[in-house]
Formats: sequence, C-alpha cells, structure tokens
Amino acid sequence: MYNIAAITLGCKVNQYDTETILRDFAAIGFNICKHKEPADVYLINTCTVTNISDKKSRQMINAARQMNPAAVVVAYGCYAQVDPDALRKLEGVSLVIGTEDKERVAEIVAAHLDLAYTPSKVILPPKRTRAYLKIQDGCDQFCSYCIVPYARGAVKSRPIDELVSEAENLVKLGCKEIVLTGIQIASYGKDFTELISQISNLQGLKRLRFGSLDPRIVTADFIEVLKNSTTVCNHFHLSLQSGCNTTLEKMNRKYTTTDYAAAVDKLHQNFPQLTLTTDIIVGFPGESDQDFAESIGFVEKMGFFTVHVFPYSPKKGTPAAAMPYQISQSIKKQRSQQMRQLADKLNLLIYQQYIDKTLPVLFEHQTDSYWEGHSSNYLTVRVKSNQNLENNILAVSLTHIKDGIAYGEVRKDNA
Repeated sequence: MYNIAAITLGCKVNQYDTETILRDFAAIGFNICKHKEPADVYLINTCTVTNISDKKSRQMINAARQMNPAAVVVAYGCYAQVDPDALRKLEGVSLVIGTEDKERVAEIVAAHLDLAYTPSKVILPPKRTRAYLKIQDGCDQFCSYCIVPYARGAVKSRPIDELVSEAENLVKLGCKEIVLTGIQIASYGKDFTELISQISNLQGLKRLRFGSLDPRIVTADFIEVLKNSTTVCNHFHLSLQSGCNTTLEKMNRKYTTTDYAAAVDKLHQNFPQLTLTTDIIVGFPGESDQDFAESIGFVEKMGFFTVHVFPYSPKKGTPAAAMPYQISQSIKKQRSQQMRQLADKLNLLIYQQYIDKTLPVLFEHQTDSYWEGHSSNYLTVRVKSNQNLENNILAVSLTHIKDGIAYGEVRKDNA
C-alpha cells in the first residue's frame, strides 16, 4: 500500500479539487496521510494567481522532496497549467499535470507507478462540519490582472442532478453547512436559482453559504429565491476589487460602484444582521492618490465585515502587467496598510454590534481550550465548555471581543 499526502495552495476550489482527487486514490488502495508525514507520493495542488503563489508552490514542492527524496512528487493545478516548464525544471518533480487533466491525476499517477486504475465513486467522510461543493470551473470574464481564465479555461458547469446528489451525500455524512463554490459561480447559468432552491431545501441541511459572488447576480429574482429558503446564510462575499470606477474599468470588471452599492442595498433590505466580505486590490497600474481615496471611501461606505487586501502583483501574460504607470512597491505597501487599518476598524465595529446579543453558532473544532465556530453571518465565536460541541448549532450570548474574535456563553436553554 502506498502512502499519499497532499498540499493545497490557493482557493477553496483547489481544496475541493484535492479532496476529490484523494477520493480517487483511496478507491485504489492508497493510504491518505498528513502532508508533514513521510509519504510515497506527494500531491502539490499549485496556485498561480500571483507571483507569491508561484513561489509558495515551488517551496511546497521542495518541502515534499525533503520529507522523502525518493517520493513521487506530483505538481498539478493552475501553475502546472500556465508554466509547466518551470515546474519540470525543479529537482525531484516526477509529474506535472495541468488543470486540463486534473480529473485524471490518480489515473496518471497510477500509470507512473505501474498500478491498475479503476474509477470509483468512493465518498470519504468530510473533514469539516462545513463542506465545499464545487458547482462549476473556469472563467470567461478576463479581468485585466487575472491569469485564472488562462489557467482554468472556459466555464464548465456541473449538472444539477449530480450536484444535488453530492449535496445529499454530504448531509447524510453529517455536514450541516454546505458552501457552493467555484471559480465564477455567478456564471453557472440560467439554472443557478433552481440549483440553489433544490439544495437549500434538502432535509437535514442547516446552512447554505456561497463563495465569491459577482454583484451583478444580485437581482430581484435572485433575492426572491434566497428569501424562500430557511438555510441561506445572512453573509455574502461580493467581489469588489476597487471602489474607484476608473480603476474598475481598467480592471475590466464590468460593473460600477453604483451597481455594486445597489446590490448591497438589496441584500441589506432582505437579510437581517447581514454581513458582507470582499476583496480589494491596491496599487493597480495608474491608480492615482485620488483613485485610491475614492476606493477607500467606498469601502468605508459599504461597511464591510472583512476585507481581504492585496497589493497589485504584475502577472506575466495578463494585460495589466504591460500597462503603463506601474505603482512602486513602497506606495503599494503604504496603501495596503491604510486599507487594512480601515478593514480592521470596520470589522471591530460590526463585532461590537453583537455584544450582549445571541447568535446561533455552528461549532467546528477546539482551539486553546475553547470551542470555536461561526454564526450564520460568519462571526468567529468561541466558548468554553466541557462538552463536545463539534457539529452542533447552539445559541450563544456574546460577552466580549478579543483579537478579532467574539467570546460568549452557550445559553442554558440549549441543554
């Protein structure tokens, strides 16, 4: 029996892909172990969204080789698709497999080891109380800074029946929360609302959450479908990237701040205790001081719960990398700090709104003698308890905030 370990970099879609591939290996008799343990085969699911991602992917490949110099090291995923030659040059890399062949990773590795391969629908128990369900892959938006459409290819949506069946299995295995994820889930197609309706009403499912959404999908019809469900969470991640229209146009984002604000307004009108999270790029080519001021002002106006801040990183092969007026590293660092300071302030303001209030929390794991989980609007909550709270949804009265985490007490009427 071969021992196999996986290291995943990048997005939630990569996490899903890795788990799916590991099921294939389990089906043909591989023993799955932790990535820091010695293994016969190491899978490195690479990311190439930034130059830093490329560097981390190479570092993880080297780390795997050091764990066991005789191991079969497999680099696959987005970086392997975009620049396979760079990975083949690395010492110790046995196989390089791009995204076009990601569904055949187990088959290709088995052939390399001269093993028989028979596909199977083995379902491994999920590692978390929250499970990710990939509904589509690929992207056709071609934002000027993004390499993903070149790495992942065109949009490919999975059939509704297949997704509903997988969701049913996840619920049967104990998952109480499902997150619909993908590279551009808003591009799923005309059946997206039907998919949401069917999955959200599955018996036993307690929460349905979404990955990153394009604000243009937030229409009256979309809202109506969400409101008809008792499981859709009151937390949404709406991708923004910049709060300046000039920059959005250069990014080829296809919406304006007015469009974005309208989507946010619709969500606030229909979901009590709503929280919003987003992504922001600072220091995009040509971003003036005035452009950045507009962006930071818009972020403050929207009142985000969490803002993931990224200094722009030129990516070879994208239009933005060749744009004039590239911003210096020092200015990007300064703007990143300023945006993160605002994000921290907004985050604290929202947490403070819930002190002395009660929220339902799905507990996931134990950390530093506390049980930790998330509310439906995605606040991180910790409580002390001698009982095993894993995978239970309990009402928690919040008492205080410390280091960006809410602490509280499980209400006695839960018992």
